Amino acid sequence: MGKKIKKENLKKLFEDISKEYKVIAPVKRKDDYVLMEVKDFGQVALDYPTTVLPPKKFLLPYKDTIFAFDGGEFKETIPEEKIAFFGLHLCDVNAIGRLDLVFWNDPYYRARRDKMLVVGISCKPSESCFCKSTGANVLTNACDLYLKAEGDSYVGFSMTEKGRKLLSQLYFGPETVEEREVRVEYEEKIPLDIYKIGKRILEDYNNPIWEETAKKCLACTNCTLVCPLCYCYDVIDETFVVPNEGQRVRCWDSCLLLSFARVAGGHNFRKDLKARYRNVYTHKFKTFVDEFGVPSCVGCGRCVTFCPADIDLRENLSKLGGV
Repeated sequence: MGKKIKKENLKKLFEDISKEYKVIAPVKRKDDYVLMEVKDFGQVALDYPTTVLPPKKFLLPYKDTIFAFDGGEFKETIPEEKIAFFGLHLCDVNAIGRLDLVFWNDPYYRARRDKMLVVGISCKPSESCFCKSTGANVLTNACDLYLKAEGDSYVGFSMTEKGRKLLSQLYFGPETVEEREVRVEYEEKIPLDIYKIGKRILEDYNNPIWEETAKKCLACTNCTLVCPLCYCYDVIDETFVVPNEGQRVRCWDSCLLLSFARVAGGHNFRKDLKARYRNVYTHKFKTFVDEFGVPSCVGCGRCVTFCPADIDLRENLSKLGGV
């Protein structure tokens, strides 16, 4: 069940949320859109294609201090800040839901997530989107409040108690809208059957597609950096001027890097770029699906848009038999 809110009243919704949360919203920066802290509703760009970096940068920061140490004393650094995302597309909302599957028992992630508010909004899928194929075009309870565009208004759908509290405000009209399932519908450029992929990867492990793609790939890790569901990290101990003072941090890593699979003694399980690139697909469309029932991909299209070598993941999946 939803309730309507006029577009001019979104500012009141934003201001109410801002009283309790640090608000992260899409903002236009030159030719791109970024998620950043916003204090003025006038900065918010709700009609945007996609942001460069996904919301994972706030849930799993690039450099996240786990604990600090001073001599024999250790102090754990559990996050306390309350963050609200205002205006996420459904693919990014569902990416948060899939990160929950992995990190729900992680105390640092859970601390941020428990205090978080997620407000989603309608989008116009671009040519690089394939969220229908990954099942990420459907509204789930990873979203507290979803705003579906409808003429000069939005229809707000609450999925949690936090969302219902916002939906009860007076700037939402009394009229209710019934909709059994809220989803984004569009025609995908390359429709895929994602669930065929995992089986085909293992059956056709030496498919020439891996060698062909490895010759084009720069191993720059752009695709894993912008992916909302690439969450590999390394853990580093940093000491300061005095060696018994410092901190332990975890920071983003990528399985496309040569050093990622190197173990003690110098052996590397994925020395060749071909093997590293294949590992990305195997994890996203086989291992993750086997464990959680959904792919580690929401079809946001960032990997397609921001790849400097013009590698299209959808084309590779299609060649692997995912159609």
